[in-house]
Amino acid sequence: MRKKIYISGQITGMDYDIAWHTFKLAENYLRDSIKAYPVNPMSNGLPANASWLQHMQRDITLLMQCEEVYMLKGWEQSKGARIEYELAKLLGYTVLVQR
Repeated sequence: MRKKIYISGQITGMDYDIAWHTFKLAENYLRDSIKAYPVNPMSNGLPANASWLQHMQRDITLLMQCEEVYMLKGWEQSKGARIEYELAKLLGYTVLVQR
């Protein structure tokens, strides 16, 4: 069975199309190169205009269903990604960082 890897990175404050494209590229990389099952928070089932808190609640639920986390470049600039990073570390998940 393929590992489920949650993708974490900046979304808030970015142009939506750029964020979507960035996360989609990471999804393709994890699926095609790493042979993992990527979990993309841009496809979390909520509308883009849902509140930040609603997105974080859904995204943390998705993260908890994974075994690893893939941090995108610039993740340190995102409050949500920093929360996801700390949670992953506390849970003992492997944290991969995009180069």
